[in-house]
Amino acid sequence: MDISKLPEPLRSRAEERTALPSIDKVRHFLHGYVADAEGSEEIRQHVRRTARRNTFFLRQYLAALEEILNEPQPPGTLLRLVEVDANRGIDHDQTDRGAAIFLRETADLLRSVLEEVE
Repeated sequence: MDISKLPEPLRSRAEERTALPSIDKVRHFLHGYVADAEGSEEIRQHVRRTARRNTFFLRQYLAALEEILNEPQPPGTLLRLVEVDANRGIDHDQTDRGAAIFLRETADLLRSVLEEVE
């Protein structure tokens, strides 16, 4: 998507969202696609509906998730992302390590939908 061809209000909004730090992009994704979903299939369906129209921000969300998972984060960051931003409880390992598992699965789901629509 070439955002330079968008009308000014949309272009400004897209540029603002693109400039967000990765942690904020991950939070935005978790709030918008994960927090209210009943499970992974509902998340997949929501992401798929968006991907059929446009993958611009979904690709940014995936890159941000990968960055957050691949770079050291302050203690408790990943756990807060899952428990607060994604509104998910972790049953087995209530640590950043356990939260990373959930976030990796979420990134894999997002990646698979993006591959599916291309």
